[in-house]
Amino acid sequence: MESLTDGHWNTSEQRLRKTFSLALVIHGLLLIGLSFAMPAGSPPSPSLDVTLAQQPAEKAPDQADFIAQTNQLGADDQQTVLQPQNPWQQPSVEQLRIDSAEQALLTHNSDTQVSDSKETPKADQEQPDRDAMQAELARLKQAYNNIPRVLRMTSVSAKSADAAAYMVYFEEKVEQIGNLNYPREARSQGIFGQVQLIVVILADGRIRRIEVSKGSGSRLLDQAAVRSVQLASPFKPFPKELRNRDEIHIIRTWQYQSNNVLTTN
Repeated sequence: MESLTDGHWNTSEQRLRKTFSLALVIHGLLLIGLSFAMPAGSPPSPSLDVTLAQQPAEKAPDQADFIAQTNQLGADDQQTVLQPQNPWQQPSVEQLRIDSAEQALLTHNSDTQVSDSKETPKADQEQPDRDAMQAELARLKQAYNNIPRVLRMTSVSAKSADAAAYMVYFEEKVEQIGNLNYPREARSQGIFGQVQLIVVILADGRIRRIEVSKGSGSRLLDQAAVRSVQLASPFKPFPKELRNRDEIHIIRTWQYQSNNVLTTN
């Protein structure tokens, strides 16, 4: 039973620490995500002039001025290079390019003005979100740091010399006080049984909490076990090896035997 109780407490603390760690990671990732910006758009692809040849030529020209589906030679008396025209091609490709560029410039200027007007409120909105996230992250860190550093001691877990010595000291003091104050009614009525307690001791030896984890079925014996710890306190401060702990949780069983003797194990 002692090992089961100790395992339950260890599991609870581990779950609490894992929960806080996961929350810190999630808040950190969300905070980092607010700083990312969308990548700039890629530059427009270069344009290529393509025209349809109206009069195909058998011989390819030495130097082509435009790209078409067949070869086409210009007139002999024409000194100025002119782009072949389709009958339905109005206006010219060059004019369309100029018009398209002007329209794109106007559209870009308009979009820039609209984007500027929208980005300012968005930036103003992100700043409070970032501040709130940072405040929540700081709160979680503080809560994580406030989790007590606990050593839970049973007959199995007290393996180090200082921990084992402190356990023996605690048992001897509690048994001595408990036998001196053995409940009279239990003696006269032949009441016996066992009570399991969890005693939380602070680093200076004071008791923080006493919990009945498994009662005896007799309120008289349960109260007598708790009282034996209260009368035996305060205990001595933690030894040097245990000073890196904020609390020690001692899990022991008080056995009120039929011969009216109290023992702990």
